[in-house]
Amino acid sequence: MRDISMVYYEFLRTRFVLSIVVLLLFHSATCEIDPVINTPLGLIRGYHMKTQSGRSISAFTSIPFALPPVGNLRFKAPVPVEPWSGELDGTKQVPACIQRNPYIRQKEIVGQEDCLYLNVYTPYTSNDLLEITKPLPVMMFIHGGGWMCGDSTTEMYGPEYLLDHDVVLVTTNYRLGPLGFLSTKDEHCPGNNGLKDQQEALRFIRKTIESFGGDKNSVTIFGESAGGASVHYHMLSKTSAGLFHKAISESGTAMVPWAEQSPGEAERNAYLLGKFVGCPNEDSKSLIECLRTKDSYDLINTEFQFYKWDYEPMTPFKAVVEPDLPGAFLTKHVRQINGDIYSVPWLTGLTENEGCLKSVWITTNETRFQEFMEKFNMIAPVTFYYNSAPEQEKITKIIQDYYLNDPNLEAIKQGILNIYTDCYFAYPMVEAVADVLKHGSSPVYLYELTYRATNSFSQIFGDPEGNYGVCHADDLMHLFPISFLTKPFSAKDKEVGNLIRAMWTNFAKTGNPNEPVKISTEWNMASPEFDYLDIGNELIMKKNLGSRSKLWGSLPLWYNKHVNYRHPDEL
Repeated sequence: MRDISMVYYEFLRTRFVLSIVVLLLFHSATCEIDPVINTPLGLIRGYHMKTQSGRSISAFTSIPFALPPVGNLRFKAPVPVEPWSGELDGTKQVPACIQRNPYIRQKEIVGQEDCLYLNVYTPYTSNDLLEITKPLPVMMFIHGGGWMCGDSTTEMYGPEYLLDHDVVLVTTNYRLGPLGFLSTKDEHCPGNNGLKDQQEALRFIRKTIESFGGDKNSVTIFGESAGGASVHYHMLSKTSAGLFHKAISESGTAMVPWAEQSPGEAERNAYLLGKFVGCPNEDSKSLIECLRTKDSYDLINTEFQFYKWDYEPMTPFKAVVEPDLPGAFLTKHVRQINGDIYSVPWLTGLTENEGCLKSVWITTNETRFQEFMEKFNMIAPVTFYYNSAPEQEKITKIIQDYYLNDPNLEAIKQGILNIYTDCYFAYPMVEAVADVLKHGSSPVYLYELTYRATNSFSQIFGDPEGNYGVCHADDLMHLFPISFLTKPFSAKDKEVGNLIRAMWTNFAKTGNPNEPVKISTEWNMASPEFDYLDIGNELIMKKNLGSRSKLWGSLPLWYNKHVNYRHPDEL
C-alpha cells in the first residue's frame, strides 16, 4: 500500500512540475521578459517600449550617474556613482531637477535636488542584449531651458522616433539655476557644475554603454537651446575632449549672450543670492557654507528678485570662466579659446523665427507691448545683455534704427521678433561657426529650419494659435514625440520629420548627414560663405546664413572681440 502511495505521489509531483513548466513556457511566449543587463557598475532591470513603427526596444530609466549633489556636495562638481549591489530598478520615471519654468510663467517650484539621473534606450532587447555583435552609435541628448528648467523625462524626450534608426539614445539631467551654475570664481565654488554634470554623464556612458549595445568610440552629443550651447561648450572644454566624437548644436552656441557671465556678474549674483536668503557676505567661504544649509526651494525661489523687467535678464546664473584648478571646465573666455577648439564634426543651425521665444509674449499683449516700446531705453540693455556696456544709449539707438524704424505696427512687431532672433541665436551662431571654420579641422554642416509644421512651440510661448512662423524649439517635434503638441501631424509634417531624423542619425553614424541613408539634396559642408541647407518644403542649399544678424558684431558690446571692456575687478 505504501509503495502504491509513493508512486502516486511521484506521479502528482511530476505532473505539477510539468504544468509549471508549461505555464512558464506559455508566459514567455505571450509576454516579454523585462530586460536585465550587467554593467561594470552592477545589474539594471529595464522594460520594453515600442517605437512609432512598432519596433521593440529596451528602456532603462532613472539610472544614477553621480552621487546625490546634496548637503556637503551642493555647489561641488559631481562625484561619480559607485557600483551597487543587487539589481537596480531602471523602470522608474527620472526626477526633474529643482526648477521653475519662466517661459510658461510657472509660479510653483517643482523637482528635487537628488536629480543626477539619465535614461538609456537601445534597439537591443532582452534576448539579443546577450549576443551583441555590432555596437551601435550613441546619441546623448542635452535638454534646453535656459539652464533654468527642463528635464530628460520620457514624456518630453522619449525614444519612439529616433530608435527606429540603429542608434542608442541617452537623455540626461543636470543641475539648474543657482544649484547648477552658481560661481564665486574661486576655489570655494568655481562654477559650471551643470556642465560638469553633463560631463560626468559622458564618463558614465564611456564606462557602461557597451553593456547596452552602444559604441563608446562613437558618441554624438546633441542638444537644443541651452543644450545646444552646452554642446558647443564641451567642444571648447579640454576636460571634455575624448568623451564624444561628433556634435550637434540646435539653436544655441557657447557665444549666445544668455550663456556666459559678463565680467563681474557671477560674483555679484552669488552675493545677491546670499543676501536674498540671509547668508553672510563677508567672504566666499562663509557664503557657500551658509548657502549649503538653506532649503533648495528657497534658493530657486529667489529668481524673481534678479529680474528687472518681466523675467529679464532671463538667465542670472550661467557659464563662467573658472580659476585654473584641477577639473576646471572652462578657463578662458569662449572668444579667446580659438586654436584650443576640440575638433569634431559639427552640425549646427537655427529655426527661421527663433526670437518668438521672447517676442510672442510681448507682442500678443497690448499692455506689455506698449510698455516694451515706451521703456525700450531701459528694457533693451537688460533683455539684450548689454547693461554692462559703457555706451548703452548708442547701442540702443543703433538697434532702434535697424529694427524698429518702420511706423507700421506689424513691421514693428516683426522687428521685435528679428531682434531676439539675431541677438539671442543668429549672430552668436555666425560668430561661433566662423571661429570653428578658422581654427578647427573637422567638417561643419549648417542648416535653417524653415518648414512650418502644424504644431509650433509658440503655442506655449504666449500664442495659443501658434502663428509665429518656425519658432524656437520647433525642430524638437521632429526628433521626439513631444506630448503637449496635440494637433494631428500632417503627411508633410511626417515626411519632414522622417527626413530630419535620417540626417541627424546619419551624422551620428558617419559624421556626414548625407550617408548612409541618401537624401534628395546633397548637404554641402559650410565654407566662409556660410553655405547651409534650407530645410523647408524642399531641401535647398543656400549661402550666408544669419547675414542680417551681423549688425551685432559691430556693436560695442563687452563680448565682442574688438571691444576691450573689462570689469574693474579684472583690471
